[in-house]
Amino acid sequence: MTPFGKAFSTADLRRLIRSWASKFRAQLEIGDTLLILYFAVIVRQWFYELPNLTAWCVTSVIALAVWFGYVVSKEPTSDEDKNQWLLVIVGLPLLAAYALRFPFPDSSFDVWGLRLFHGERALSGYLYWPGEFFPTAAPFNPTPDMITSIFRHALGYRVGTIVNFLVLLWTATFIDKLLRPYVSGKILRAVGVLLVVFVEQILFEINNYMPDLLALPLLLEATRLTLDAREKEFKSAVALRVALLLGMAVGLKLSNGAVAFPIVAVWIWRALRFSSYRAKQLVLITLGAAALFFAPFLSFMIWVYRATGSPIYPLYNKVFRSPLYPPFIGWDDRWGGYGVWEILTWPVVMFFQPVRASELPVYSGRLSLAFIVSVLCIVLRRHLDHRTKLTTFIFVLGTLLWSVTMGYIRYGLYLELLSGILLIGVCAILLSQRVVTRWRTALASAIAILMMAQMGLATVYLLRTEWSLRPTVITHWPDYKRETQHLFRDRSIRALVTAEDLKALDNVDVWIVSGIKMAGLLPFLNDKAPSVSVRFLGLLLAPANRAALAKTLESYQDKQMWSMVLQSDYNDALFAIHGAGLKVVEIREFNIPFFAPEDTVPTYFFRVVREKTEIAQPPKTALENAVDTNAVELNALNPPVVIRHDTDLKLYVNLINSSGEVLPSLASADRQRQLKLLAYWTKDGAQVGSVVDTTLPYDFLPDESAILPLPIRAPTAAAGYTLRLLFTSETGITSGSNVNKTVDFEVQVIP
Repeated sequence: MTPFGKAFSTADLRRLIRSWASKFRAQLEIGDTLLILYFAVIVRQWFYELPNLTAWCVTSVIALAVWFGYVVSKEPTSDEDKNQWLLVIVGLPLLAAYALRFPFPDSSFDVWGLRLFHGERALSGYLYWPGEFFPTAAPFNPTPDMITSIFRHALGYRVGTIVNFLVLLWTATFIDKLLRPYVSGKILRAVGVLLVVFVEQILFEINNYMPDLLALPLLLEATRLTLDAREKEFKSAVALRVALLLGMAVGLKLSNGAVAFPIVAVWIWRALRFSSYRAKQLVLITLGAAALFFAPFLSFMIWVYRATGSPIYPLYNKVFRSPLYPPFIGWDDRWGGYGVWEILTWPVVMFFQPVRASELPVYSGRLSLAFIVSVLCIVLRRHLDHRTKLTTFIFVLGTLLWSVTMGYIRYGLYLELLSGILLIGVCAILLSQRVVTRWRTALASAIAILMMAQMGLATVYLLRTEWSLRPTVITHWPDYKRETQHLFRDRSIRALVTAEDLKALDNVDVWIVSGIKMAGLLPFLNDKAPSVSVRFLGLLLAPANRAALAKTLESYQDKQMWSMVLQSDYNDALFAIHGAGLKVVEIREFNIPFFAPEDTVPTYFFRVVREKTEIAQPPKTALENAVDTNAVELNALNPPVVIRHDTDLKLYVNLINSSGEVLPSLASADRQRQLKLLAYWTKDGAQVGSVVDTTLPYDFLPDESAILPLPIRAPTAAAGYTLRLLFTSETGITSGSNVNKTVDFEVQVIP
């Protein structure tokens, strides 16, 4: 006998296990297979102190247990949950949208700038290593990047984005459940789900590594549980489940906190008004809900706080006051409304000013339409059922909080979906009245027509653009077909790099991140070297950060420090390098085979050394007075002697300011004069071909120098030519060598 009564036999245990297993199989839904990865990457972050293999073993056991418990504790599934029409009517259009571009590897700005870096690092340990200095723009929570990184490692770079398609299918199942009270027919409801999910801002991310789609099913399931709860009832089990889902959504993206708050407010109101629990029990439930809410992201917040002094660094630093960032409230003031009135009306105003809604300046107006309809719902709330009233409350409050915090449409994708659900719900209510009047029919028809028009616009926008600005199967079929041969085989860049380039990469002791779009690619080239960022963003406005960067660079000054940037970003990289007290001493071209031999990314790969200890943004001033451009030195590091016709060459020129004056880097006020380094071919004194030029990356003080690359193309006809370098303050090359510095090289162009 046990102290609690009858002994628990082995047979009882077997029956219990069989019961749980049967319940698990019955309640397992399509999206639950993805949910295990969500639990895994969240649990993994609690064990960063352990060796990686040990941490993943512990993580797997705990994540499986949590996943099993979550599925078993759900409400039973019904026959309606097996809506096969949903997979056909919604799945096929989404699959077409996914297939439109997916073989072209994603090169989105955020993906290259930080998402790839975060995913690679967080799967094996802490986001930043000891001794590093902010290798990415900010240490954002890597939970979503870990999920996408798992798919990338399993399926390859191109097919790894399939996680977004699967997440949207999962999202569609919750939209289907949310529409059931309004639409009874499975086929008609599936069409409604397609209308809801087929919006441009969601489709723009369906086949890239952006993190915004991953939280949508969690937020929608939390919404469904909240709406399905009875009007005057508080169920602690449901409240705890909602807390976990919202916590996971916030862990995936902190901005989800704004749209999650209305759901939290509903449960707080229910607990205070309709709970039958005693005060002590209510406190315990509240503590349990808080623990479940914070568990998905608390470990990361602790790490960020220890590293920076702020749990959500660098956001809202006017509140948390980290010494490593200026006291700003927001992150980017390009987006959203300006002023109280415009912020409050931003959900409507944004339709007329999409350029301030995101970097992709198109918007079909789903949120704007729903906001107008929701205001009418508030006015006519007596005609609405409790469910629609509650949906309106969650939508309106969430939209206003989103508008106040940012107003950036990519952070409001949940609201885009809730907009569609609300609009369909209102149409159903208008057409379900006992007496369906003409005005109700007309209003419902107008809303439905506008939603279909928005879906059409979304399709047009998707065909034109997306975050990575890739072509489509329609416009570039030969390239699309060529890219498909790399599917499932594109897991490594290093495997495609030549032995000589691999040796050069392995000589890197420290990566200096000087290009805004390169941090994510560096771990694919050499994942052993720590990274130090010298980019002049908001980071280096804080004196504490400038001191920290100087100390970090001092600790690495005896190491081989290398940097790599896109060729188009080289001048900006020089600006950052110079401001950090560094100097380029060796440079070469490096074409990165971006997961395919023919998909090369042209970069400059250069070694830097520490030249001075000051950390200060270099000056950039306008050209006002005449400058003696002849008093500079132009040293070509690799001048050609013989070159084949019609071939390209990067000519590296070390420009030294020996004039004794400051050389301004910006154009004159009238834009007619600017200091430039030019190169062009001549034959018998006449110019041949076009002129290439580059400007100064910053003001050159006396005796300062920098290596500037010039892309030269050899003439078409074989003969002897003169390659002329010219440093001038004029807009062209007409001033003559008596005023401007010129250096000539005799070159033989051969067939």
